[in-house]
Amino acid sequence: MTARLRKAGSNWVEGERFFDREVELEALRERIHDGTHTLLTAQRRMGKTSLVRELLRRLREEGEYETIFVDLEAAANAGDAIAEVAFEARAIQGVWPNVLSHFSNFLQGIGNQVEAVSLSAASLADLKVQMRGGVASGSWNESGDRIFASLAESDKPVVLAIDELPILVNRMLKGQDYTMTPERRETADQFLSWLRRNGY
Repeated sequence: MTARLRKAGSNWVEGERFFDREVELEALRERIHDGTHTLLTAQRRMGKTSLVRELLRRLREEGEYETIFVDLEAAANAGDAIAEVAFEARAIQGVWPNVLSHFSNFLQGIGNQVEAVSLSAASLADLKVQMRGGVASGSWNESGDRIFASLAESDKPVVLAIDELPILVNRMLKGQDYTMTPERRETADQFLSWLRRNGY
């Protein structure tokens, strides 16, 4: 009998449901300790997300690192990606107030409760939408620089894991009409170069 494992609409597993990937976990852990950027590639359904989520869970538990997991499957552009990173930064309490300060002009209707990590689902959804609007109203790379600078001020090193980056890059390259243009290639290249430069 096969059980379908789901969590928050996804197929990833962690904790007691995660097993038999210790060699891969140790290889990734070494790369993190060395400060190396790492790109995981494999076919769909091979367990990449589960592997990364379990690694982040263990790192968080050990207490040496802060961790952020960002899923870009729903992101349409660089601004959306920056807003997703900012939104997920709420997991790091020492960083969260600095991240919020960048969006203070755009966070309306949520009130003082936005500083709490435990918002209702509706408030969290609203917060994410307003953060996207805040990034969209300005320069995504300037917003991103400020968010990453806030992450760098964390007392502990921050491990940022980005899931579904190829989906975002494909959208940036092809747009809604599935046509690659020089402008779209330039935009995708600018974003990837910015990400590479800031993710050290």
